[in-house]
Amino acid sequence: MIAKYYFSLIFLIAISLIIPDNTNAQECRYLFPAEVGTTLEYTSYNKKGREDSYQTQKVVEIRQDDGATVYRVEASSKTDKKGDDAVVTTFEIKCDGGNFYMNMEDFTSSVNYDQYQGSPDMEVVVNSDDLFYPSDLSVGQALPDGSIEMSVEANGMRLFGSTLNIKDRKVEAKETITTSAGTFECFKVSSVIETKSVMSMESKTIQWIADGIGVVKTENLSSKGKSIGYQLLTGIKK
Repeated sequence: MIAKYYFSLIFLIAISLIIPDNTNAQECRYLFPAEVGTTLEYTSYNKKGREDSYQTQKVVEIRQDDGATVYRVEASSKTDKKGDDAVVTTFEIKCDGGNFYMNMEDFTSSVNYDQYQGSPDMEVVVNSDDLFYPSDLSVGQALPDGSIEMSVEANGMRLFGSTLNIKDRKVEAKETITTSAGTFECFKVSSVIETKSVMSMESKTIQWIADGIGVVKTENLSSKGKSIGYQLLTGIKK
């Protein structure tokens, strides 16, 4: 259960960062403000509108690597403002050839599966399709699917694991979103999230993405279309 919780948590942080940005040869327009040290602060709310967790996403490095722009990002998530239970991960994403990519395997060390790597009889196996956005978003546009699968195996036998498929992605509209961090013109992007672990379930995620900022709002819906929680950009620090 703990492994499943952290897997889903870090993966949601991951997909909130996979946004195109056009600052490099008109390829990389949407991500963070293009300044190292900028931190985006998010607050998550349950279906009753009560705060239940807090996240930060900080750009710690931007560099050029073989013609691609590479961002190194530190993400932290906690269930209380004191941060006693904070989960922190650092990973890299890149813009290359008109697409913005994230290697989902970069998140495996923070999914609580690395504890099994120390056992000579256990192995963590990861298979993933890098999720990406094209360089330009437009209303009505369909976006490519992505997935990641992680499992713990012993002597070649699968013990347990988790799979997330992100599918039916599309740009639905342009809308204005206002939060405590400001007012933003956003693309509204929806996707279906299929989770397979001990049980299988399907949900829908809608994200509102602003130029030069990234994700401003995320809303999670059940398979029946009912809101099960949302996340807002509530602060920007430099």
